[in-house]
Amino acid sequence: MIRRGSIARNSALNLVGFTIPILVGLVTVPIITHALGVARFGLLSLAFAVLEYSSLFDLGLGAATTRQVSASLARRDPDVAPLIAGSILSQALLGAVGSVVLVVVAPLIADHIFVIPPDLRNEAIAVFRILALMIPPTIVLLSLRGILEAAQRFDLSNGLRVPGSIATFLIPAVAATAGKSLPTIVFYLLLARITICIAMAIAVARVLPSSSWRPKLEWAALRPLFVFGGWISVSNIVSPLLVYLDRFLLGALVGVSAVGYYTAPFDGVMRLLIIPASLMGAVYPTVSAMAALNDHERVARVFSQAVRKTALLLAIPVIVLLVAGPFLLKLWLGPEFADQGRIAVRVLALGVFVNAIAHVPSGFLTALGRPDTIAKFHVAELVIHLPIAWLLIVHFGIVGAAIAWTIRVTIDAGLLFYASGGVVRHFTRRDLDTRLATPATAD
Repeated sequence: MIRRGSIARNSALNLVGFTIPILVGLVTVPIITHALGVARFGLLSLAFAVLEYSSLFDLGLGAATTRQVSASLARRDPDVAPLIAGSILSQALLGAVGSVVLVVVAPLIADHIFVIPPDLRNEAIAVFRILALMIPPTIVLLSLRGILEAAQRFDLSNGLRVPGSIATFLIPAVAATAGKSLPTIVFYLLLARITICIAMAIAVARVLPSSSWRPKLEWAALRPLFVFGGWISVSNIVSPLLVYLDRFLLGALVGVSAVGYYTAPFDGVMRLLIIPASLMGAVYPTVSAMAALNDHERVARVFSQAVRKTALLLAIPVIVLLVAGPFLLKLWLGPEFADQGRIAVRVLALGVFVNAIAHVPSGFLTALGRPDTIAKFHVAELVIHLPIAWLLIVHFGIVGAAIAWTIRVTIDAGLLFYASGGVVRHFTRRDLDTRLATPATAD
């Protein structure tokens, strides 16, 4: 049952879950950098970037599982347990494939993809191969956390997420200070990830105690998960390109120094997106459950409330950045960054406001069974964004990159609001089930 006020409570829990690790990271990253040295710290950062991108092996099943389980629990569907077990087993198998791939290509990554000093080559290969063992528990965690959130247990989800995220910073800080090697540190992180995965599985079993965990691997049963997740995977592949394209073009057209001056204000401003991410993380399973019960009016009401709350929550920090962005950059990174990024930080502040609000229609389209719409928009935006970004960066450098990104997210927001308006107003339960089964041919 969806309780009144649950979205606000769950959003607050998500915000805490995102914020605490960020604060811990601010304190521990200087310690890790000093203890490991710049080269090894860079290698550790690259390793975690590879791990983050390995989530593509998830194939969108984490989000698909959250939606399907939310709907099944709302309808009191007796087949939810086999669905859960099938999803978790599928994730484990996909993670194993990813693990094997990374073990095999580890030498290629060390020798040809990243510029790694020769004396760190063997260490780098060991790091990537140990990291490969983290892929299965990492991907399984996506489904386990999604199941807890589908059951409205954001307290448990964040209660386990926070220690796991903190461990990602604390373990390297403590172990590096104690003189441990980088492969040893990554091995400790592997043990921590497995521990959190086991704890999350126990939590799921307790939240759904009546579940008989019989894997249901028939294609007919799992097809909706894979079709739904497949479209999310398209977005997961294209979205990082949309985010990092400006940096690649700056590096190619202007120089790597420009990338540094642009990345600092960009990453700082993007921290504001934890606000809509926290809100929509709570809204997503709730709206999925409402859709399953064909509760049209509540879906429309939650949509308008989410847009309004997101705009109100972002208004003050965005105004602060518009007025005092260069001053804040000077305090954080020094006068040179403030001078180079003074216009860019203000343009990006406007863009992040638009992008934050766009999280709402994006989340609703996914919850209402239309991830295909978002994926198609992302592909189209990539085609449009490339020439615009190229032209603006050639003429205006860092400011041009900021303007190009802001134009792109504004176009994205317009498309998402247009598409979500029709879906939110006119969806029916039967229509949703049909669209989920065949998204490529939906209206």
